[in-house]
Order: sequence, then C-alpha cells, then structure tokens
Amino acid sequence: MQKHGYSIRQFLAFFRAADTKFRVHSPFVFELANAVLEDQRWFYAFSDVEAIRRKMQQSMLVIGMVDYGASAPGGEAARRRLPIRQIARRAASSSRQGQWLFRLVQWQKPQRILELGTSLGIGAMYLAAAARTATIFSLEGSPDCAHVAKANLELLGLNKQVTVKTGPFQENLPASLQALQTVDLVFFDGHHRADATLQYFEQCLPHVYAQTILVFDDVYWSPEMTAAWKKIQQHPQVTLTVDFFDLSLVFFNPDFKSRQHFKLLPSRCKPWYF
Repeated sequence: MQKHGYSIRQFLAFFRAADTKFRVHSPFVFELANAVLEDQRWFYAFSDVEAIRRKMQQSMLVIGMVDYGASAPGGEAARRRLPIRQIARRAASSSRQGQWLFRLVQWQKPQRILELGTSLGIGAMYLAAAARTATIFSLEGSPDCAHVAKANLELLGLNKQVTVKTGPFQENLPASLQALQTVDLVFFDGHHRADATLQYFEQCLPHVYAQTILVFDDVYWSPEMTAAWKKIQQHPQVTLTVDFFDLSLVFFNPDFKSRQHFKLLPSRCKPWYF
C-alpha cells in the first residue's frame, strides 16, 4: 500500500509538470510524441496479444515464481507459487505500455533488442510483433514464467526471433550483450532495486551508440527507483530523456547539443495545451 501511495503521489506531481507535444520545441521529441503517444491506430497484433492476456487472466494454473526483482544483485531470490492469472494482472506489461513499445519499435526500427524481465511474454510479444526481422533476447529469472512466455510467443509465430534466457540477469546479461555486440533498444522491466538498475544500465553502456534507446519501466515504483532514474538522467553519456511516466526513455545521440529532459503526456490528457 505504501508503494502504491508513492506511485500515486508521483503521478500527480508528474501530471502537473508534464507537457504535451504542443509545448515541445524539439523536432525530434515532437516526432517521438506523435509516433508513440498520439498514434491512435489499432494494429492486428494488439488484438492477438490482448487475447492471450485475457486467457492468462482467466487461467487457474499455478506456477512457481523465482523472483530476483526485489533482491540485490546476486542476492537470494524469493520463491513462491502463484496463479498465472495473478501474474498476468499484476506483473505483466500493461496494454498501454505494450502498445507504446510497439509504436516506438515501429518508429525507430531497431534490429537488436534486449529485454530484461520477460515475465509471461507480453512485452516480448509486443516488441517482436513490431520488429519481425529483429533479433531479440529476453531475460527471465523464473523458469516457469519463461516456459509460459515461450509458449505464448510460439502461439503468435514469434518464437524464432525471440530467444528467452532463464536465470539471474547478472549471469545472462553479459553474455547477451556480447552476442548482440551493439544494442538498438533495451527494455528494463525486471528489477525494482536502484543498485541493480544502475548496475545493468552501466553494463549496457559499452554497447550503446548514437541511435540506441534505453526504455525503463517502474521508475516511480519507489523512492530509490526514482533516485536511480535521476542518476541515469545525469550520466555524462546521456543526451536526452523523455519520460512518459509508464515508460521512461534514454537517448545518447550527440547531435542533441545540450542535455534535455522532457515529461510528456498524450495531448488528450491536457486538451487546454494548444
């Protein structure tokens, strides 16, 4: 309840401070907002992924959960058994997040994608559906979740382009980065501790380039995650950040001469901003 209250307070503050595309002077950020926040088209992939989500939300099957997300890197994972429906409702990427990821990928066209936190595969399905020729590595700590994710990806014919790796991130992340060499997009969605988030961010930095996008979920999960996000924003290699609250984006393009940080909402959320 305390974490939930923190997120609500943070959203209210975010809402007050956020702009829409109509108050953005950067052509790049304006284009990004149009592509991700303002696009209202419904793609066939959305129906496919959401149909699988609905089936999981009704599933009575109980699976084992190995959760490294709340522990320090290298720490002992929490182990428990949970119904798939509960995981699908609470831990999987939301419909809005998935659709924003899909539109971001369609706009930027990344070919080497890395996801930290597969869960049941919702985010991976959205990423893969938008980038049919991309190579995608998705890392998941829980073997049972990884098994469900692989089955879901196979249902949509996306299993050949997505490699789901099971085990702690600190074991699988270095090898995945080495295999990809350079990353076009990384989606951080599997660890809710500041020290782990910053560690994985630093590990990715040698593999980024001017067009790389890092996407962070849950930066308003807790005060420590928000503090980690602020540290990331101030990193010397970061030239631009764009925060949608549900997803927070990091860019490294040196063409952005001065570091800028934007908080953006869809224009329909603040229709008086014209």
